[in-house]
Amino acid sequence: MAKILKEKPSYYDKFQCTGNTTCIDVCCHAWCLPMDMKTVKYYLEYEGEFGDYLRSHMHEENGEWFITLREDGICPFYNCDGQCEVRLHAGERAQIEICDIYPREQEIMAGYYRQDRLLIACSEVARLLYTDTDDRLEFVREWVEDENAKEISPELKEKVDKLLAFRDGMVEALQAGAFDDSLFNVHDSKELIERIMRAQLYFQGHEMSADLFTAIKRILPQLDEIRIKFYDSVPEAKGWMRRTAAYFAHRQLLDTIQDSCIEGPLVSVFRSVRMLELCCLGRFSQKDSFDLDDMIFCAHIFGLIYEISMHNLDLMKTVFNKARDAEYPDGENSHLRPLLYP
Repeated sequence: MAKILKEKPSYYDKFQCTGNTTCIDVCCHAWCLPMDMKTVKYYLEYEGEFGDYLRSHMHEENGEWFITLREDGICPFYNCDGQCEVRLHAGERAQIEICDIYPREQEIMAGYYRQDRLLIACSEVARLLYTDTDDRLEFVREWVEDENAKEISPELKEKVDKLLAFRDGMVEALQAGAFDDSLFNVHDSKELIERIMRAQLYFQGHEMSADLFTAIKRILPQLDEIRIKFYDSVPEAKGWMRRTAAYFAHRQLLDTIQDSCIEGPLVSVFRSVRMLELCCLGRFSQKDSFDLDDMIFCAHIFGLIYEISMHNLDLMKTVFNKARDAEYPDGENSHLRPLLYP
């Protein structure tokens, strides 16, 4: 059995789901819930009254199965006590796969490297991100045996080694403040920000994100003034943003292993910080104050909108080229015409 280099954030093993006790926003609503076929088969064969109950909340679309959400967007198995009926009656292993693993992600890349992730769409993960250490975000590496590991060519291994070194340098430099000019001086125009916001997808029925993005749209004309006031009023905010930028860089720069191009992922790191900052400014304008809990709230909302939507992730990577945009007036192509990696 071959070995892989496994990497995870230092707080990975500290994560525990807090359920409805301290969570800002429980996971059991506003999601599309695709079912893995193993669980579909289990539910279809489950006997008794609870089996009928399970099947009454499933539906099939084009050969794929989904949990049918209630009209308010909440999972039908989420009860009034904030607990999962599936877990109560059939055990944790009876949950669909996405509920079992979220907010964890595992991805094997280039054969010998695996990144284990936690998504800040979970507010408890966001809390760990900002409170785990007083210094910098750290990552733990170890070589482990893995049946999915593949042999790779010396040339690809050299490429991956160099990319990991580049990524590590970016993570360190972002946290040290070396790229503060890019993080805290706006390079995207307000028009571009509005363009991205018009094109992004939202979770239906998610009131908190809708309220926040309404506030963001309201403050866009006064954005520069509010940014200055925000950083003057919340001196620790720049440290939170640096740490989040390091989190984005650690996740996103390795996309270049597949496509061999750095421009889109680099744009994505800084634009992700920009959109998270907009969430913070919207929250700040709502309350006229801002603390660690607000930062966790904004990271959670950002994660819900951008982290788990491939469409919105692509918007973060899109390289907008004004000269080429002028050649294609709106209507001739899609209104965004993603110029990924030109």
